[in-house]
Amino acid sequence: MVSGQFLAMIIPVGAYLLGAVPFALLLGKLAGVDLRTTGSGNIGAGNLTQTVGIRPGVVAAILDLGKGLAPVMVARSMGLEPGLVIFSGVSAVIGHNWSIFLRGRAGRGLATSAGVVLAMAPILVLWLGGWAMAGWRIGGGRAGFIGWGLVPIFAMTRGLSPPIVLGATALTVLMMGRRIQGNPGRVPGVRAGLRRAVYDTDPVTPELTTADQPITA
Repeated sequence: MVSGQFLAMIIPVGAYLLGAVPFALLLGKLAGVDLRTTGSGNIGAGNLTQTVGIRPGVVAAILDLGKGLAPVMVARSMGLEPGLVIFSGVSAVIGHNWSIFLRGRAGRGLATSAGVVLAMAPILVLWLGGWAMAGWRIGGGRAGFIGWGLVPIFAMTRGLSPPIVLGATALTVLMMGRRIQGNPGRVPGVRAGLRRAVYDTDPVTPELTTADQPITA
């Protein structure tokens, strides 16, 4: 019989490795496109949609969402304590954002984080979905900054358990940290990093190449 301690170690590690699989990059390569040198340079469903098409972009988004959903569901079914269940989902997001297979930064974890949220507290999906819709009016980057930035507070106001609130906070920190980091070749500096966090875009300057234009998912 598998011990609880072994599961507590192996499931988060497996979640990280699953999260690290760059589905968008692989689908892009099947279409003859390297997302790292095309469009925004971001390895995610949004860049795949813009450079290859909506169908592969949707497939990548669903697969990325599954990377966050599956570890939480598996950990819960194995009877792990709530904190470890949430940590398994967070591990998948870490893997997606900083993939060992790519030796560094990959996507931003939007869909993978959404999968974790869906598994741990579906009510949070309504909050995030509302801000996603608001993005049509105020801009997707700004709406994402507000929606994800306030999701821990919303979780607390809904009386969700401490592990879920902590998990929501961890997801916010990971996403904002990845947004601030940007993609290779981004404009350096604190001001540019803060702009990326709020607007999810880099300052447009004559020095920027096509791959250095505004970040997309």
